[in-house]
Amino acid sequence: MSAPHLPFAGLKVVDLSHFWSGPYLTMYLGAYGADVIKVESPQRPDAWRYNHTAPVLGDRWFDRGTLWQACNLDKRDLTLDLNQPEAQELLLKLCADADVFVENFSTKVLQRFGISYERLKAINPAIIMMRLPGFGLEGPWQDYVGWGDAFEQIAGLTLVTGYPDGRPQIPGGYMDPIVGMHAATALLAALDHRERTGEGQLVEVVQIEVGVSMSAGLIISAELGDKQGRMGNRTPGYAPQGVYRCADEGEEFVALSVRGDAEWGALLDLIGRPADLEALAGAGLAARHAAHDAIDAAIQRWAGALPVEQAEAALLGAGIPAARLLRPVRYNQEPQLAARDYYQELDHPLSGPRQFPTFPMHFSFETDHAVFRSPAPMLGQHNDEVLAELGLGPDDRASLAERRITGTKPLGGAS
Repeated sequence: MSAPHLPFAGLKVVDLSHFWSGPYLTMYLGAYGADVIKVESPQRPDAWRYNHTAPVLGDRWFDRGTLWQACNLDKRDLTLDLNQPEAQELLLKLCADADVFVENFSTKVLQRFGISYERLKAINPAIIMMRLPGFGLEGPWQDYVGWGDAFEQIAGLTLVTGYPDGRPQIPGGYMDPIVGMHAATALLAALDHRERTGEGQLVEVVQIEVGVSMSAGLIISAELGDKQGRMGNRTPGYAPQGVYRCADEGEEFVALSVRGDAEWGALLDLIGRPADLEALAGAGLAARHAAHDAIDAAIQRWAGALPVEQAEAALLGAGIPAARLLRPVRYNQEPQLAARDYYQELDHPLSGPRQFPTFPMHFSFETDHAVFRSPAPMLGQHNDEVLAELGLGPDDRASLAERRITGTKPLGGAS
């Protein structure tokens, strides 16, 4: 896994995070050269292993899930039952020469394990501890447990997602990777500080605060008296804008957005200037917004008679911004993404070859955009390797496994 030319080469990261936000951060570090050691409990492994987009069959199914694999490339995996004092001491030993420690548990978990920044700092003053709590390490909500969906709702994003005549819709947990990238930015600042001063740092990236920062526009609008509601596919600055079903079998849609009067005239010409829109021929933005329902109905009649590829081509040919909606299964067939090597195939020993999205940044040091070097690890795959690096011999390692302090499968009986 060594890659000395990469920007994070030589960085040792101890990763106790789970699900999406923390693992996305540490996968970014691993992809660009860091040695990331993911620490899981054999009693309670990362629950992302149990979230699947489709049923997963076969032995060691907990290693096969696409969601798990897509967040944990370029990592080594060590299992430790951190309820045991012996495992806690091994974790501290692992941190003695680590550069970064990452966790995103609720606040009481590390307390239960006897782990704190003060304790890490005592053995390694240069360590940077990245904590990604849901609601912060202090305050009346500090002990609350939360997930990405909850933060989106508390931050107000759910309230403005959906259609005007429908219920609020949960955006889908995308807060997690955004938290991960906020944490990456904060970590870079802490690394720079350490480079200049030699000092480590406790860095707290609070997930609800990331959510509120994403709601800044909504908050400002509310302060100005404009309480934005759900708008569906519409937007204040353009009209019409929407998504329209086409004639193909199955669900195929085309999206369009009219940015000004000239494009509005071109759209009317394209859809045959229907009689019910005749009065809107010279309409400006406000008038088009007021008549959006009628305009949508006319566009839908036109789009519903055409295959999606024909509708998309006709709109683009008329100078109107438009695109066919892609199903996720087609993403890796998109010529633009393919030309930029956005997807990378990795061969997992259990699930075989799979394509994974890379990161949306390119560096001049890359000979290609194949940023990942190894598939996601199996549970406890690197127990012997990492424990040997800590000085434990074969007998000691076997004893840990026999006493179930380490393991290579969940102790609940999965196989």
